[in-house]
Amino acid sequence: MSFFIPDRSNRPTDADDPTGGTRELATDKPPKTIELADGRVAVVEAANVDGFHMVYYYFDATGLEGATTADLQAFMARSGKAFGSKHPEVSIHLSSSATKDAQGRGIWEFCVTYDWG
Repeated sequence: MSFFIPDRSNRPTDADDPTGGTRELATDKPPKTIELADGRVAVVEAANVDGFHMVYYYFDATGLEGATTADLQAFMARSGKAFGSKHPEVSIHLSSSATKDAQGRGIWEFCVTYDWG
């Protein structure tokens, strides 16, 4: 199974962050993957950034190039990933960003941010 592996080379780290607020999680483990509804594979990563817990899903954008964040949320829901909170004090924010990998292939970065505001 082939899938996009995010490039970690230019990411902020605690050493680069004067506030000390950036920490990627599970960087010492192989990439975690999930299978999406249409069979494509998503790489899942998590980070804590200035008190926010963030979960990133990276996957091939083929056929989804013009998708909105709401479209991607619906796609993820069809894949068994429903984003919501059981705790009223936790807000969930969704965002997405189109990018390209080193070979120029389209990749979606879908981010779920949990705010314990």
